[in-house]
Amino acid sequence: MNVWDEFLKYARFEGEELRICDLNGTVYVHQTEAPQLKGFQARPEIDRVRLMQVLLESVPNELIRWGKALKEVVREDDQWKLKFDDGSVAGPFDLIVGADGAWSKVRKALTDVEPSYAGICGVAGSIDKESAGDKWDLISGMVGKGSNFCFSYGQSMMAQRLGDGNLKCSFYGRRERGWVDDLKANHTGDDDALKRILLENYQGWDKDFKQWIVAAKGLWSAALFELPVGQRLTTREESPLLVMRVRTTFAITVPGADFRIAHLMTPFAGEGVNAGMRDALDLVGAIEKSVTEKTDLDLTVQGWEESMFERSAVFMADTMVNKMGMFAQDAPYSFFAAMIGVFARANGYDVKKGWMSWLPLTKTAYAFVWAIGTFGVVRRRVIDFF
Repeated sequence: MNVWDEFLKYARFEGEELRICDLNGTVYVHQTEAPQLKGFQARPEIDRVRLMQVLLESVPNELIRWGKALKEVVREDDQWKLKFDDGSVAGPFDLIVGADGAWSKVRKALTDVEPSYAGICGVAGSIDKESAGDKWDLISGMVGKGSNFCFSYGQSMMAQRLGDGNLKCSFYGRRERGWVDDLKANHTGDDDALKRILLENYQGWDKDFKQWIVAAKGLWSAALFELPVGQRLTTREESPLLVMRVRTTFAITVPGADFRIAHLMTPFAGEGVNAGMRDALDLVGAIEKSVTEKTDLDLTVQGWEESMFERSAVFMADTMVNKMGMFAQDAPYSFFAAMIGVFARANGYDVKKGWMSWLPLTKTAYAFVWAIGTFGVVRRRVIDFF
């Protein structure tokens, strides 16, 4: 099976279409899909469930054991083993690749650092023709072939096209964690109750965006968590060398998506899974080279970890900048102003150093975007008046 060819069957290059708006419906960015490139420069979309299916089908069935929830990683008789909730034990292993999610049991063997609340929580769900009714064409047109990200005053509405043509949507905001804890305790599974709460929270938003809330279904509430930017899982004495997260739980397992155990971050740069996939590819290559060349596996993985953490620190920093800008009280102005620094760094520059520090790039960007937003306020008031 050629994994790349299978991926291309489901990859949606048109999914790169992107709109960034504010609560008045002002469109600040409208990026149409990029052309399909022969190399790896394009960033096509693919549903995670589909991607996981493609990867799992490339792995022999006998290498995967389902229904194994990891309880803890233990050291017995000077060897590392895995204990599962069903009482079974697997091992010993020379190398354990953590595969148990953001709240990893494997991570506990490496560090006491736990993910912390990112300050962002909300409600997510989906929208389809049936749930949207006569508003489907309106909502679908607002999202297009890709995504529409809308940010204002510490809140967001986001929607993204899926492979089946339906939309996934979310309504996140900068709130105390107790806000979402209350929803989970009292309203999870009650779409009508959650919609009433959301509509109260989004009173000042354009009526077309409110239709997203009305049309949403299968709503569930969630809080977002993250690890500190640049956090390294410093290996404890005699601990297994560890690295990533996949959705399959068993020893040394590579297939899957969402490898973020080592650099858990919020989704506001779209890099978490991409970084994890790169981590997995590099790790497999390092292990293969160590086996064929008969080199020390521990040293090989340590070298891989060093490059992985160095690379992921950049993604985590950019994600933090995005999160703070997107959910600031003056968003989206602060978000676009911050992007000047992100884009400059991606091209090898630092706006805070050298000759660039003398230019008012951030302030100029802020003023320009503020002017666009102010015009959008006037436009909306005129439309609402008539």
